[in-house]
Amino acid sequence: MSIELAPNWKRSLTLTNPLMLTGGYAPNLAKVSEPSQGSTSIGALVTLPTTLRPRAGAPLPRVVETAGGVLLRTGAANPGLAHVLREYDRAWEQSAIPIIVAFAAQGVNDWATMAAQLDSTAGVGGIELHFNPTMDALDAIRAVRAATELPILAKLDLDNARDVAADCLAAGANALVIGRAPRGMRIIEGHPWYGRMYGPAAKPLALRAVAEIRDLRLDAPMVACGGVHSTEDAREFLAAGAGAVETDSAVWLEPAVAARIAADLAQG
Repeated sequence: MSIELAPNWKRSLTLTNPLMLTGGYAPNLAKVSEPSQGSTSIGALVTLPTTLRPRAGAPLPRVVETAGGVLLRTGAANPGLAHVLREYDRAWEQSAIPIIVAFAAQGVNDWATMAAQLDSTAGVGGIELHFNPTMDALDAIRAVRAATELPILAKLDLDNARDVAADCLAAGANALVIGRAPRGMRIIEGHPWYGRMYGPAAKPLALRAVAEIRDLRLDAPMVACGGVHSTEDAREFLAAGAGAVETDSAVWLEPAVAARIAADLAQG
């Protein structure tokens, strides 16, 4: 099984399994095994959202439980790209699967600087851009495209993915990720608490968005993300038009679930 996320581009981004795992930076996280299935390698590792400089992130608490999942507000806490490269560039070079570096929302100039640094980093197969409402997504994509030939995956918010998808591709994105965790709110001790919703409750929203993008017939690969907690979830997204799926919150609850999904998808 082979999935190409950058067709007809200068650099290919080929997955040997449609399951992509989001989280961390170490590629050994992507080697999963089940006693009954042997060993299966997932298609790619997507890193935690990263910024050019270290970011302390949001104050605690960062996680609030809600029906069907959690609300998460990290503020993109991360050690910064320079630290990540010092710690993991050798492991990325030796990785058997592509490393896709996720960029947390920040200034366009920072993204271009990061992209240029990663352009010649061995093992890096692509960049996944996480937008926020204050950014001009098209300007950001153009700036990153001017700085690198690495494949660009544009991770769009569910609420406006349909409106901006075609323009993102025209600006230089190679593939679309549908999409970012939906925004939500709870009232905590009389005050609003905002975060993005992770967990099974996000799946119907993401599934509908994937189907809407499919109906646009944009002739570009699509990765689905949102509430993938089982093989059946992954297969529903693939049936809805995605070429690959990302999972993240599922492994918070059950680390071995990625092994089962990857092995099941490998069997067809």
